[in-house]
Amino acid sequence: MWTDNLRNMDQIDKLVFTCLILVLVSCHSPNEKIKKVIIKYLPEETTVMIPVTCDNLDYIASVLLRTKTITDRAFLEHLNKEVNKLKPERQEKSIDIRIKLLIEYESRSDTLCLGEFFDTILNGELMEDNPKLLNLIKSEIY
Repeated sequence: MWTDNLRNMDQIDKLVFTCLILVLVSCHSPNEKIKKVIIKYLPEETTVMIPVTCDNLDYIASVLLRTKTITDRAFLEHLNKEVNKLKPERQEKSIDIRIKLLIEYESRSDTLCLGEFFDTILNGELMEDNPKLLNLIKSEIY
């Protein structure tokens, strides 16, 4: 009887340990370095008849869409710093995207979408706008 309880404890310990490892592995470090960024964007002041979202940017404006890949270490470090400052937006609002970034880290990638003057979405979640982040990106593409 006593040995059965001990075996059950060993199984519970193994399960807790396995869950802990999975949680730690799935968490990402905010200090993880960016390898490169691929930016897809529309020319400044482009007007589109329907709202552009993160998902449909590639299709709706494919004729006008421009692409730039950035590997400059100084830019990527500054970008990482500003992206890590983003906080979830508390209200729902309509969005209109003009810039889409695929941010590639060592072990994962993020998608950041921005409007020309406002609207910020990180991995599908609406975020509070960060003017420094928007200006940093616009300085590289326009």
